[in-house]
Amino acid sequence: MVAAPSRFDGRDEARMLQLFQQSVQGDPDAFWTLIEPFTGLIYSVALGIMKDPDAACDVLHESYIKAFNSLYNLRDPNRLGSWLHSMVTRISYDALRRRSRDEKNMEEVFRRGPRIVPVDEMLVKEEELNHLEKALGTLPEPFRIILGMKYMNRYTCADIARALDINIGTVKSRLYEARKLLIKRMKEQEQPMKKAMNDKRGRDEK
Repeated sequence: MVAAPSRFDGRDEARMLQLFQQSVQGDPDAFWTLIEPFTGLIYSVALGIMKDPDAACDVLHESYIKAFNSLYNLRDPNRLGSWLHSMVTRISYDALRRRSRDEKNMEEVFRRGPRIVPVDEMLVKEEELNHLEKALGTLPEPFRIILGMKYMNRYTCADIARALDINIGTVKSRLYEARKLLIKRMKEQEQPMKKAMNDKRGRDEK
């Protein structure tokens, strides 16, 4: 494991402390200058955990935002490297847990479609399929193809890589982004659909 530096890598400490204070006060330019010496370290930490460059970049993006917004909590600026190291490690493992949960949700989505408030069993089944089909139809073609291969045809990542002539890392990254976008699109559709079905149930009960 790469050790997190505890000081400012030999750079002028007075200047770095000034940048720290400016960053705490909300100066984004000072913040980027402040953390620049640590970017290589924290990227290697994220990549080592996520095993995927795109996912590691997502972790860094989230970490930068969180660090900028919570820098005032760091009492000792000399511990900036260790603080960033701990934050990126924590966010990386959180991302892995979310990805695992999303994969389980996606398996359920393709197995039975999204859960909808029941009105009539046949109607619900039809609406579920329409919901899933509509959400899939909004995705870019590469995402539709790779989701179909993975969850409908039950291809492994290696099978998909060979079929599409891309590397396994690209397959995993594309699946991750496709799942994330599909779940987002389905959630966007779910509330209006539930409202419409509840309205229909209300009319039927009158």
